[in-house]
Amino acid sequence: MTNLAWMDSALCAQTDPDLWFPEGAGSRDRTAKKVCGTCPVSAECGGYADLLENDGSDGSRHGTWGGRSARQRTKARPRAAARDAAIVRLTDRGMTPTEIAEQLDISDRTVARVKSRS
Repeated sequence: MTNLAWMDSALCAQTDPDLWFPEGAGSRDRTAKKVCGTCPVSAECGGYADLLENDGSDGSRHGTWGGRSARQRTKARPRAAARDAAIVRLTDRGMTPTEIAEQLDISDRTVARVKSRS
């Protein structure tokens, strides 16, 4: 089961819910992404959207999650899968999360999120 405690800190919970699921692209999508850009749990949100999509749920196929639109998340999925596989492979080789983050030029939070799912 996924720990969803991070949702309590999400800035989207303090704004208009319609902002996250705009009718078509445009200024509301940009506004949502600006809010995500300052949100302390944006990475967790984006990871959760990816997790929902990978599990076959359609709950995250629309709207803005973690600062990315559905189209952006779809485009990023192959790169994210390759990054995640590299994290698992480097972990199996005994590298620390900090070493992995430095080698792949990603954050420690990303490494931790991927490792928590594997």
